[in-house]
Amino acid sequence: MKRFLTATVIILILVPAFIVPALRPVLESIMIILAIGAMIELFNMYDKEKIIPLGMRIFAICLMLILYASILNYISDLNATTNNWSDPIVVKALNWLHLRKILSPTVALLIIFIVFMSSLVFVKNFSIYDLGKIYISIFYVGICFASLTALRAYGVRFIIYLFAITSMTDTFALVFGLKFGKHKMAPHISPKKTWEGAIGGTLVATIIGFCIVYLYPYYSSFFDKLAGGAGRSMEFFDDIFAYNNFKLEFGKIIYIIITTIFLSVCAQIGDLVASRLKRNFGIKDYSQIFPGHGGVLDRFDSALFAAAIFMVFILIEQQLFPFIG
Repeated sequence: MKRFLTATVIILILVPAFIVPALRPVLESIMIILAIGAMIELFNMYDKEKIIPLGMRIFAICLMLILYASILNYISDLNATTNNWSDPIVVKALNWLHLRKILSPTVALLIIFIVFMSSLVFVKNFSIYDLGKIYISIFYVGICFASLTALRAYGVRFIIYLFAITSMTDTFALVFGLKFGKHKMAPHISPKKTWEGAIGGTLVATIIGFCIVYLYPYYSSFFDKLAGGAGRSMEFFDDIFAYNNFKLEFGKIIYIIITTIFLSVCAQIGDLVASRLKRNFGIKDYSQIFPGHGGVLDRFDSALFAAAIFMVFILIEQQLFPFIG
């Protein structure tokens, strides 16, 4: 019952925030809060071995937010000439502060590098091992949450597609695993996960994801009106790259299937990554911020990892797609 009530509250808050354009500032504020929460969860996990000083925690959270902002700023610059992109509030804030031309991922990485390499000298009892844990936290949280925010800036359809894949993969991996699971996939990380469950989850997620993308022209006018447009009909990847360059419908179908399978697999890898970190530090859940579901990273681990992969995929495709159509 507790799990159901928590899931209901999460849905009632996040679904309108993701879908309704007027609530974008609310959504992006929630993303920043969740990102900070995820950092705190990782720090509390590390405390099982060694307490991380408060000052280092604050520095790490600030640098994570710098990385988060720099990634969104970079993606915004790449999409400056397109009509589909809508700048996140973080990017608008950078523009207001006259920092748009300064803050790039390269600058953010240099700042992170300088600050934490220097901490080996100036912070007592701060070791190379501690440095690695901080780096992992900043990159894991900053990149993943920036990717999720960027996908929403591209359009709500990408968020629906992503969460449909990750939720269906997770749900049906459990169903198929309980029914048919005989071969353990990664017993040293997650003893309950099986290859049968993984394949079943990916199969169902691929069917659902394929339907969302392939049938999008039939219901795209609704989302266009929701975003304030005239209600035009469009393909799923229109305005992102030259999706219509495919000369045969079969090519488009294969492309959608491969993309969806790839994201489903990445979602399962993301789940295993989060599980591996917990197992290394001997904890069951990252926190209890969501009763019955655990912490931020427990609830969104698959979606966050898949969002980062999907974002890289889109950025690469924007450059390469005209040549492979």
